[in-house]
Amino acid sequence: MNIALIIFVLTYIIIGIQNIPKLHINRPAGALLGAVAMVLFGVISLKEAYAAIDLDTILFILGMMIIVAYTEVSGFFQIAEDFILKSAKNASSLLLFLVISSGLLSSLFMNDTICLILTPIVLRLTRRVCLNPIPYLIALATSSNIGSVMTIIGNPQNMLIGLYSKIPFLEFLRILAPVTVIGLLINFLVIRFIYRKEIAHKPIVITENDSSRIVVQKELLFVSFFALALLLVFLSLGFSPPAVAITLACFLILAGATKPRKALEEVDWTLLLFFAGLFIVMKGVEKSGIITSIFSYVQHYLSDGKLKQIVNLSLGSTVVSNIVSNVPAVILFSHFFANLANSRLAWLTLAMSSTLAGNLTIIGSVANIIVFESARDEVKVGFFEYLKVGLPLTLITLFLGVCVLVFLG
Repeated sequence: MNIALIIFVLTYIIIGIQNIPKLHINRPAGALLGAVAMVLFGVISLKEAYAAIDLDTILFILGMMIIVAYTEVSGFFQIAEDFILKSAKNASSLLLFLVISSGLLSSLFMNDTICLILTPIVLRLTRRVCLNPIPYLIALATSSNIGSVMTIIGNPQNMLIGLYSKIPFLEFLRILAPVTVIGLLINFLVIRFIYRKEIAHKPIVITENDSSRIVVQKELLFVSFFALALLLVFLSLGFSPPAVAITLACFLILAGATKPRKALEEVDWTLLLFFAGLFIVMKGVEKSGIITSIFSYVQHYLSDGKLKQIVNLSLGSTVVSNIVSNVPAVILFSHFFANLANSRLAWLTLAMSSTLAGNLTIIGSVANIIVFESARDEVKVGFFEYLKVGLPLTLITLFLGVCVLVFLG
């Protein structure tokens, strides 16, 4: 038990703290090291390690990333950039369009991917219209997190929750969509207020026109949206998410009319390694008996009435998510839910709170890290610069999220 606990703690320290001096190990590598250590020190056997990897989760995420990659290659996101710029009449309306579009796109295409694609677009947009990019970058990161709350395909942790909880796609959407809608509105108002001097009703003047540079593969665009439509239909009808996602990914590879290599290069293969490593680490922790010991202590806080359960779990996941990021937090909490009387409510609360908690600090979610690391060569956003938006936004949206779950959950 002691060895398993040491490996678990060290793994989560590496995952949570990425700026350890002279230690250049990223999150996927940290998870891999923890997994290998569990086997090398005899906590679990190699056979148990293989069995611990949840192939349903791996296939689901892989399938979704391939679908998104083909959509990106088709030129859809370039079209979205041009549409936003032409529709926005002033700096405030540009912010509103960015909040809505990044939020809605994240509910369909995974928030990390949307942040990766839209960050250079936001930088280019703000440069073209001579605006301070900081509030718009913050809006992209926070809106993508909020938007991804409402579906099981919105972010990696929701994919895990959707598979573990077996909550139907439409029920998940029905309960958490109000959280996203209200959250996006609050996000716009908070950023609009804090950056009211930069985001005035100042008219937008385009200094350069990039419309002629948009390259759209119409056939691939049609096929990609057809695959996405089928995905939503089959998930709504209750079909297996991994089977649907990987089948439609294969359909795109066959019917995409473009070389698969270009799309497959866009897949974040290290994310799959990250998940596989965490599954093995948590299997070692579970076998050692640590989970049982912790659950006997926290069970009271997770079972003591509907309101207390939602509040306690929201607070707990907010703290843990900002220490180790939301995906490891969800995998950790998932081991406590099997014996809960109302595990459905616990899963929904975890989906809501672990995602919204990512908006608290600049390193609170992978989406945040993607945005500000991608933009660092052009603009630097400090910890406290972000916190003046993240702190009030997270507190308000979590409070409203708890209220929604109390009434709808």
